[in-house]
Amino acid sequence: MATSDPDKWDRRSNSRAVLSNFRWVWTHIWKGARIQALALILVELMLGIQPALLIHVVRNLIDVVVEKAGAGIEGFAAILPWLVAYGGTLLLTNKVLWNVRDALQLRLEQNLSGALGRRFLDKSCRLPLVFFENTASYDRLERAGNPGRLAGRLFSSVMHGFESAVKVITVAAIFAPVSPWISLILLAVIVPQIRMEIEQSRMFMSFTYGEVEEQRRARYVDRLLTGRAEQKEMRIFALQETLTDRWNDIRKALRSKLFEQRNREMCGALPAVGIRIVVSVGVAIFLAYFLSARLLTPGGFVALFQGVRDMLGAGGGLGHSSRSIQERSINVEYIREFLDLPEEEGGGFVPGGESIEPQRKSRFPRPFRRGFAVEDLWFAYPPSGSSELRHEREESVLRGVSFEIVPGECVALVGENGSGKSTLAKILLGLYTPASGRVLADGIDFSRIERQSLSSAVSAAFQDYFNFELTLAQSIGLGIRGEAGGNRESELWPHWIHPDPASLLDAAQKSGANEIADKLPEGFDTPVGHVLDGGQGLSGGEWQRIAVARAFTRNPELLILDEPAASLDPMAEAGLYRQITGLLENRTALLISHRLGSARMADRILVLEDGQIVENGHHDDLVPAGGLYAAMWKEQSSWYQ
Repeated sequence: MATSDPDKWDRRSNSRAVLSNFRWVWTHIWKGARIQALALILVELMLGIQPALLIHVVRNLIDVVVEKAGAGIEGFAAILPWLVAYGGTLLLTNKVLWNVRDALQLRLEQNLSGALGRRFLDKSCRLPLVFFENTASYDRLERAGNPGRLAGRLFSSVMHGFESAVKVITVAAIFAPVSPWISLILLAVIVPQIRMEIEQSRMFMSFTYGEVEEQRRARYVDRLLTGRAEQKEMRIFALQETLTDRWNDIRKALRSKLFEQRNREMCGALPAVGIRIVVSVGVAIFLAYFLSARLLTPGGFVALFQGVRDMLGAGGGLGHSSRSIQERSINVEYIREFLDLPEEEGGGFVPGGESIEPQRKSRFPRPFRRGFAVEDLWFAYPPSGSSELRHEREESVLRGVSFEIVPGECVALVGENGSGKSTLAKILLGLYTPASGRVLADGIDFSRIERQSLSSAVSAAFQDYFNFELTLAQSIGLGIRGEAGGNRESELWPHWIHPDPASLLDAAQKSGANEIADKLPEGFDTPVGHVLDGGQGLSGGEWQRIAVARAFTRNPELLILDEPAASLDPMAEAGLYRQITGLLENRTALLISHRLGSARMADRILVLEDGQIVENGHHDDLVPAGGLYAAMWKEQSSWYQ
């Protein structure tokens, strides 16, 4: 549905949706911040009765002043209690209670942020990896970000609305003895103002919803201009001026659209403002008439004259709160939608949406006996701009892939860019779930295997590895939990997560990362990267050795190496492959590489083209066959002749 469709925003912002979202927020508040919430309700109630109380005090104060003027000490004694009451009312409500309210609201939001923030992070980690493969997902993430603060702000808006409603009711009650008609007229003026605020809120939320992508683009350009890693290309290609102009154009367009939206809101608000002014003057005339007819005392005139402003101001506050409640309710709905997204709980989705009961899950079979079987595998990424995780076969990256890997076999997967190699690797790691087909481990479908059990049985070093800028020991040993190890703690990593020294050293030696430690001032305890104080910069090849070492920190049933030497120089590459050749002996492994020389070390080679396995065999068999592999081999080998 288009983001500008009014029906969509009617459904999101109607009273039923607002009530449902507030109930959801209140449930979480009651669990973790009920004391603060109840105290806030009491504070808002006291703030709500303040204008009516002040009207009563001012009326009596002025009447006593008029009556006791020139009465000396006796007159002062009569005036003094009302002066104290006036000062106390202002001090208690405008100073003390405001500060108390702000402190309670802050604490409530902190409690909500702790609970909902953890749920938000847990959900992000449990979503299918494919969710993060398109831009629509990032829009969802941004709208649902900082859930504790957004939920707390909805409660705050409701409390402000409650305060304004109490003000309106109590001030109207003050006017009723003078003239019920004045109360009714003032109440009637408030209604169109509330409706106007709600309509403007609906328009503004529809506007901002459509601008998330542009805002993300502006932030991306900003990151390019200020990021450390981006500066080399930025300066070599002299992109600063071009991207600065682009940033300015995006921001200028956003500002222009926002200004136009605000102008529309301002023009729409003018009739309501005009009505308020007319009613204020009209009520003042009525009060002046009552004063001249001695139906109203001077104190009553002054106090009620001020009361007109208080009531219309409270009405404006009620309208603003209605708008704020609507906007923040929609924000809470984004949070709820995000938290309700389907997860890969247990072992991932089952093709076709079939649910698997937790008690039916199995552990990954260890030791491995029969190997892996891939049967008629189909997979496609979500279309651009969509966050739906359903895939059509016409857009499939993998198309009916089937093969087997026996225990202890090293299989090389080769093919041109875009043929689906990395996608297939992520499915074998349980990171993606196929649209159809199955992956079996010793005859057990991946969808039936517990997530944690599957994760512990497979490992990989990716071509697009991530640089964990911690200590060298922590960056290598993220998958190892132990009490021993490096003694340097970083502010990013809990002190109890330290790799076991023996496992760490073994993994580092397998990848050659121990040579990096030998060159660092504190060895494995040296921070690497530029995040931590004293961090040491590393080359791309050194970071890749760390990524390969990380893959060896476990003893997996399946090890996948995706271009493990892409960032290494020829000598380092040859050395790494010599190490890997020995390390992969009797180990079930999948080796992905564009450099076909490394494929020769595999027991068998799978050739992937356009999402399909087109060749399967050993190097010595595939080259004479004259197929795609032979053509790729001929092309690459020609560079070395």
